[in-house]
Amino acid sequence: MQSYDATFNLLIADDHQLIIDGLSKIFQDEKIISSIHSALNGKDAVDKTLENDIDCVLMDISMPIINGHDATLLIKKQKPYVKIIVVSMLSDASVVAKLLKAGADAFIIKNTGKDELLKAINKVMNGEKYISQELSYDLFNHINRKKENIGSNDHLTPREIEIIKYIADGMTNHEIADKLFLSHATVDTHRKNILSKLGLKNSASLVKYAADNKLL
Repeated sequence: MQSYDATFNLLIADDHQLIIDGLSKIFQDEKIISSIHSALNGKDAVDKTLENDIDCVLMDISMPIINGHDATLLIKKQKPYVKIIVVSMLSDASVVAKLLKAGADAFIIKNTGKDELLKAINKVMNGEKYISQELSYDLFNHINRKKENIGSNDHLTPREIEIIKYIADGMTNHEIADKLFLSHATVDTHRKNILSKLGLKNSASLVKYAADNKLL
C-alpha cells in the first residue's frame, strides 16, 4: 500500500464468506492494517463498526437484514470519520450517486484489481474521495442529466402539473384527492414524485418553482 502514515483497522462487510476470505488474504501482508474484521450482513457491519475501533469499511450493497446503503447512513450518522468504500457488482450511475450521497467515500466494482482496491483505500484514508475510472464518466453524465431536468417541465406529466397548481393554491392532499377523485395515498405519492423529479425539498420550494416556471 502507498503513503498513508498510520495503521488502521479494517472491516469487510459482504454476505459471501468467499469474498471476505479473498479480500482478507489480499490485506494480510499489509503492515499498515492493524486488524481485519468481518461482517456477513449490514446489521453486523453497523454493530461491529460502532462497537469497535474501526477506521475503514469495505461495504457490499446487497446484504441481508440491513443493506449497504442503509448501513452506510447509520455508520456515518454515528461515526462520520469512518471511511466507507463501497465494493459492489452494481455499477449503475444512479446507484453510485445514491451511495455517495449516503456518505460513502469511494465506490469500486468487484471485478477491480488489487492495485485499484489498495489505491482506493489509500485515497480515502488520506481524506480524498475515489470512484473507479470506468464509473466516473457515467456518474458525470447522470449528475448533468439531473441538473438539466431541474427547471424543465418536459419530464412532468399533465397530472403532476395539475397537482402542482393545486398545491400552489394551498390545497391539502385530502382536498386535492377529493377534487381529482383520487385516494389520499395516490396524491401523496404524486407529491413525493414531483419533489424528487424537481430536486426540491418541500411545498414552499415547489410553490416558488411553479411561479418561476409560469405554472400558476
